Amino acid sequence: MSDLPMSGSPEDDAARSAAPGSDRAALEAAVVESVSVVPGVARLVPSFRQVLTATARRLLNAETSPATGVDIVTEASGGVVVYVDLYTDGTRPAGSVVDDVAAEVQALILTHEGSSAQVKVRVMGVMDAG
Repeated sequence: MSDLPMSGSPEDDAARSAAPGSDRAALEAAVVESVSVVPGVARLVPSFRQVLTATARRLLNAETSPATGVDIVTEASGGVVVYVDLYTDGTRPAGSVVDDVAAEVQALILTHEGSSAQVKVRVMGVMDAG
């Protein structure tokens, strides 16, 4: 079962995805930049939303944006949930990498939003260091 929220329309997704009080794209970029340099993170992978968007754009022959591996969702209750999907590089225990990623994201959300967020980090696998 997926942790990702479902909605009835793309407009609902866009409204829910926008982090309150800030530019969602700038916040997402800051999260990507911060998470990407955490020791042990090999790479980020596309979020569920990005996979669907990229598929739709491909079908319509539209440009695609690079995958970030981050999805920021604002829930109806006003809470913010940040999903981060990544591969580790095997140099550190996955739990340590997850803890550091969650701490980085919490700090960014606190700085940008003035409140905490729920952070869900999924380690998709370990990249071969070779």
